[in-house]
Amino acid sequence: FPTELEQEFFPVGQIIIVKKEKQWRQSMHYHQHWTKMCVFTIMVSVLFILGPVFNNIILAAPSVPELVAEAAVIVDADTGYLMGAKNADVRLPMASTTKIITALLTLEQGDLMGQVEMAEEAVLQEGSSMYTSIGEVYTVEELLYGLMLNSGNDAAWALAEHIGGDADSFVRGMNKRVRELGAANTNFANPSGLPDPDHYTTAYDMALIAKAAMERADFCRIVGTKAHNVPWPVKETEKQLVNHNKLLWRYEGADGIKTGYTNEARQCLVASASRGGRRLIAVVLKSENEAVWNDAQLLLDWGFENFDNYTLASTGEKLASVPVKRGQTDEVLAVAQQDMVATLKRGEEEKVRVSLGELPTEILAPVEQGQHLGKAAFTLDGKNIGQVTLVADSAVPRKPKPWWFWVGLLFLLWLLYEIIVWDLQRRRRRMRLKWAGFRYRGP
Repeated sequence: FPTELEQEFFPVGQIIIVKKEKQWRQSMHYHQHWTKMCVFTIMVSVLFILGPVFNNIILAAPSVPELVAEAAVIVDADTGYLMGAKNADVRLPMASTTKIITALLTLEQGDLMGQVEMAEEAVLQEGSSMYTSIGEVYTVEELLYGLMLNSGNDAAWALAEHIGGDADSFVRGMNKRVRELGAANTNFANPSGLPDPDHYTTAYDMALIAKAAMERADFCRIVGTKAHNVPWPVKETEKQLVNHNKLLWRYEGADGIKTGYTNEARQCLVASASRGGRRLIAVVLKSENEAVWNDAQLLLDWGFENFDNYTLASTGEKLASVPVKRGQTDEVLAVAQQDMVATLKRGEEEKVRVSLGELPTEILAPVEQGQHLGKAAFTLDGKNIGQVTLVADSAVPRKPKPWWFWVGLLFLLWLLYEIIVWDLQRRRRRMRLKWAGFRYRGP
């Protein structure tokens, strides 16, 4: 029943409606509260149960380390796989890391025992030097040690003139060679790396150049040397060249490659290291002071820890079989013609898939051993990561004819012979009758 106050200000019907509305709102508030509590409880339970799973997923996903360098890459020297990058395609000056291609071109076109006389223009090159004098004679190999260990600009100029005839011709050869390697964003203006607006590269291009150079044993031997003695003719003694690459002393497995510094390029380093049968190449451009060594070590550690090389197919490994029509065997094995090695994040090897789209559904005998059959493509998450050529594992001769085929063939030959004999006999009889009738008529 309404109170006296309610009766004074509200009619009885309106009081009942107001009270009903209050009860409905209280009920709705009650249900909303419990709904929120249930949702919260469920979410907490899910996170409690699946939390370790999500945590493992997050921890398993490697992230590129923080670097001081403006640009950097880490690649596998065997497969060329780009594992991580920072501003990989940004054009930057590269200072004396230029000398990697200078050395590579010299090794490809020169003779290590060739004699080089130091000209005035070479000796007077500014910047770092192996301390040569005009008229001194060195071998190409000795100058290469001065180039890659002491970072001698005098050695770079002398080698350029020796190999190219003059420095400009050699520089044109440098640019041509790196185009062949796929370094499309690189241009050289001199053989040493001295500052020039037209002298630039990218971290990725420098990795391509370093990869090609490290494929040569003579290049690896030189850049992996910590110190080397060469003659010092003007003083009739020897001088020791000490490698500027501190990673050779600081980092386990370090075996190259080249340092560089100018005010414009800042600290640059192309480093390589080998562990467990793998070699990685780290390129660091425009870093600062001692951070250049830390940047390179972070990249190398990250690459070794989070990636590995996996053999997806070995030479001669069976990957499929192809039916053979009219062969002595019903099928031939399709085997890999070469090894297929891919650099993958650890744990990704189980997700690699093989597709045999180019393989024929049937092949006609005879089949030669090593005959091309098609290709096998390897994909990871729908992306192509490589392919191998498939060839026949063995020869498959054509199946011999069955006995009834030869019997039938002999019968047909005999029948043809009989027909020919019969036709000849028929022709002879007709000719005899014709001549007999001619004689009967007389003259």
